[in-house]
Amino acid sequence: MGNKIETKLLILTGMFLLTCFFVYGKKESKQVTQKPPLRHFLEKIDGFTVVNQIQLSENNYNMLALDDYTYTDYIGDNSKVNLYIGYYYSADKAYASHSPTICFPSQGWNIDSQPTTHSLTLGSHRINYEEIATSREGERELVLYWYQSRLLTNTEIYKNKIAMGYNKLTHNDEQHAFIRVAIPLKDSKSRKEGETTAKNFISAFYPKFVDFIKIAGQTETAPL
Repeated sequence: MGNKIETKLLILTGMFLLTCFFVYGKKESKQVTQKPPLRHFLEKIDGFTVVNQIQLSENNYNMLALDDYTYTDYIGDNSKVNLYIGYYYSADKAYASHSPTICFPSQGWNIDSQPTTHSLTLGSHRINYEEIATSREGERELVLYWYQSRLLTNTEIYKNKIAMGYNKLTHNDEQHAFIRVAIPLKDSKSRKEGETTAKNFISAFYPKFVDFIKIAGQTETAPL
C-alpha cells in the first residue's frame, strides 16, 4: 500500500515539475498593445472620488519590479479608501509582491489581528482575500488584500503561481497583480463599518479592473 502511494506521489511530482518547466521555461516576452495606465483607468469609480495619486519612489518601484501600478486615495461612502495595485506582465515576477504582514512591520505598523480569509462574489467573479487590522502611532487601518492572476484570485502566493501556470497554458496570458485596499478607522469608525466600506469599494472598482485585465491581455507574443 505504501509503495503505491509513493509511486502516485512521484508521478504527481513529476507531472508538476514538467508543467512548471513548460510554463516558466519558455523564453518569450509580451508586447502589450496600447492601453491607458492602470491609475488612469481607475480614476472614475462610481461613488468614489480620487483625492490623491501617490507616486512611488524609484527605489520602491525597482524593488517591487513593477510593470504598472496604482497607489491612490479615494473618498466615498463616508470614508477615505486607499487602493494599491502592483501589476506584472510576466510569470518570472511571481514573487515580486508580498503580503502586508511582511512589509507593514518594516514601516512601523503593528499587525493587531491574525489574517482571516474571506470571499466576496461579484456576478461571475469570486474574490478570495485576507483581512488584517493594523495600527501605528494612534492610527488604525483595516487592510484587505489578495493576489490576482488574470481573473483568478488567491490569498497565498504559491497558489497564485499555480494559477499563473494555468493561465499561461490555457490563455497564453501571464499577467498578475497584488491588490490591497486599506480603510482608515478614524473617529471611532468600527471594524465592521470599515469592512462595509471596503466591500462597497471593491464592488465598485473590481468590474473596471476586470475590464483593464481583459484589455491588457490583448497582446502579441514575440520570442526574445
